[in-house]
Amino acid sequence: MEGSGIEGLTLQDSHTVPVESEQQRTWVGDTDNFVENMKSLMDYHESQIRISVEGFDTSADPVEIYTSLQNLFKTCGKVDSIEFKIDHVKKQLISPWVVVLIGEGAKEKASLLDGSEVGGRKLTVSPVEQPTDGLSTSVRAARYVADFQRKMSEAISVTGYDPSLPRDDVKSALRKHFASCGEITDILVLDSHALVHLYGLGSVHRAVQLNGTDLGGGFKLTVQPVPYSKPEEAAGSSDA
Repeated sequence: MEGSGIEGLTLQDSHTVPVESEQQRTWVGDTDNFVENMKSLMDYHESQIRISVEGFDTSADPVEIYTSLQNLFKTCGKVDSIEFKIDHVKKQLISPWVVVLIGEGAKEKASLLDGSEVGGRKLTVSPVEQPTDGLSTSVRAARYVADFQRKMSEAISVTGYDPSLPRDDVKSALRKHFASCGEITDILVLDSHALVHLYGLGSVHRAVQLNGTDLGGGFKLTVQPVPYSKPEEAAGSSDA
């Protein structure tokens, strides 16, 4: 926290490869890989057992406390990380610390360490219960990616199609016409034009290249980029 003198740290095993690094390397337009990497990240976090630890000497050397906790809890499973804060103004550790474990039975084994001593102080050890929405990681990952893509999408304005067509037919035709440009996250058919929202690196650039192409029936499209972000709500028919 800037200006407070409190510094928060998380120390991880040097052999740990963060799952986030894989997700960050995923190409922005590759939806399937994006979902799969987000699921892997969520599965990784769900496998973590978080244990609250307090009762240690807050004036002690943080390296000594860290090492002591690491040695104490390594019998419970893999010590994935230890999260803690230091108040540099008061020059003391902030309790509690959180030990993050991975391994079968880690929670039960860690609970048995309640009352153990570190530096002559008895520890209070308790699992940190994580809130859950009851959804599978597959569903949560798909929802996260869909929401992310909608927020990050860019729009093109399209005119020149047959205005006598039903809106569902217009949306279907536009979806097919611009499918190769990127991930289509929404189509709004308004009174005078349609807005096609696209997600993916270079998707709008590719869509604009279709300016003047025939949608069918001799109707040539006028395609222009929209220089503002997608509105949360707009009048017209949405195809979410």
